[in-house]
Amino acid sequence: MDRVDGANYQLSNKRLYQVVAQRIAQMIEAHSGDPSWRLPSERELAEELQVSRPSIREAVIALEMRGVVEVRGRAGIVILPRKTNDVNFDIINTDIGPGPFELLQARLAVESGAAAIAAQRANSYDIMRLEDSIARMQDEGSSAVHNEKNDREFHMIIAHMTGNAIVVSITEALWAQRDASRMWKKIHEHMHGDAVRPTWIGDHHAIVAALKLRNADAAYKAMARHINNVSEELLQADERRRLTGPED
Repeated sequence: MDRVDGANYQLSNKRLYQVVAQRIAQMIEAHSGDPSWRLPSERELAEELQVSRPSIREAVIALEMRGVVEVRGRAGIVILPRKTNDVNFDIINTDIGPGPFELLQARLAVESGAAAIAAQRANSYDIMRLEDSIARMQDEGSSAVHNEKNDREFHMIIAHMTGNAIVVSITEALWAQRDASRMWKKIHEHMHGDAVRPTWIGDHHAIVAALKLRNADAAYKAMARHINNVSEELLQADERRRLTGPED
């Protein structure tokens, strides 16, 4: 969870990464007359702004997409020259959709709870459908698009197993927002799907095993572990994206 000052962040109607991106842009603007000044590292920014590293990462990606900064491999975050003297805060404040880590945090909250509820209602038919989804994920001939479809189906089956229409609609909305997220697509291109597939398939098997036992606590933890693994891979994918970018 982000370490944020509620007075500064939680009362804002903007996404957290938008608020953080604006704070970083203000720092850049304040030092625009000093050519020797460099933007602090992500770790330093996280400490100064009192937010998590993923929130800083989302803010930097948003600034990249707005042409304010560029991440150049080991050179770090480089401030790009501007066509005008002032940073255009109207552009920075434009909502470009949910950030990938924001989405995963929401999925962690919703889908872990859904798995716990589903464990109390699981039947043999539901388990069979989940196992069929995993079997299709394990098919070596499956395309990335096909695997994404099967993964989504797996999670939606669990949402439906809760018997709660609100849980189903929230889960559907989160996945739809993920598919539409420009920031997610920017990072997802660098995810090593084949390399992480065995881990994620193992995660899915662990979720099903907990559901079979009707163990709500184990199901909650298995789902949470899976989504945290996805978040960790996403961080690593963004690191790879940065390292393959141009050097300073």
